[in-house]
Amino acid sequence: MSNGIHVELAVSACEGCPVAALSSSTVVEELRVDSADDRVEFVADDPPDDPPSGLDLVEFAGRTHGRYEIDCERAATDGGVAVDAAGGIAVDATGDVSEADAAETESSPDGDDGICRGCSCGGLPSAFANFPNSPRHTEMVDGELRVSFVLTGHEELRAIVDECEAAGLDVELRRLCVDRGRDSDADDRGGTVVPVDIASVTDRQAEIATVAAEKGYFDGGGASAAEVAAEFDLAKSTVSEHLRAVTADVFSQLFGDGDGT
Repeated sequence: MSNGIHVELAVSACEGCPVAALSSSTVVEELRVDSADDRVEFVADDPPDDPPSGLDLVEFAGRTHGRYEIDCERAATDGGVAVDAAGGIAVDATGDVSEADAAETESSPDGDDGICRGCSCGGLPSAFANFPNSPRHTEMVDGELRVSFVLTGHEELRAIVDECEAAGLDVELRRLCVDRGRDSDADDRGGTVVPVDIASVTDRQAEIATVAAEKGYFDGGGASAAEVAAEFDLAKSTVSEHLRAVTADVFSQLFGDGDGT
């Protein structure tokens, strides 16, 4: 049995998303994306005093159970063409639309219903339907959709990110936990799980490290630092320094005392 990783990703939601709006004032938990029916279902800790329009809400045992239908589709991830629910807008696999059509598909409520149309939220069903693993937990926090997975490694993480991006969703890594394995001093409930804090990694370092990982730089026989540098039109020494900083930061947390020091 191989050791896995636990990741938490932040997935974009449009400004018109009613659940995102609700989360600014009410804790939203147990959020689920129904990819078969293009529906978002959720549970809120407290009944909202002034809920956004477009939500079907039911109170039970002091908690609010709700849902809303996503009234649009995004480009299919297999290169097909998607048409919005009204049958008016054709979108190719790159997400390109005409200038006139783009004006009609901006992120905004649909009339008085408050339902997302032609926006990033429409990509949720197609992305969730094609994830290699089901999320362990999904929640909406202050307008940000956070999705957690337990994965076998980088390849599955890359596949999830690819599905999000293909569906028109922005996605960022928020948290990564690595299991260093069980040792003789660990109790019987599990191994030594180390949270990897990437807050100190700059956006540029993360960008270079991502391309390096995709090209197999960290694997035997993969791309060299020079080949990675060529992707960014940078000097080999510059890329090597960026990658050294990232690996030093991550490795000190994984194999040091766990806090990056």
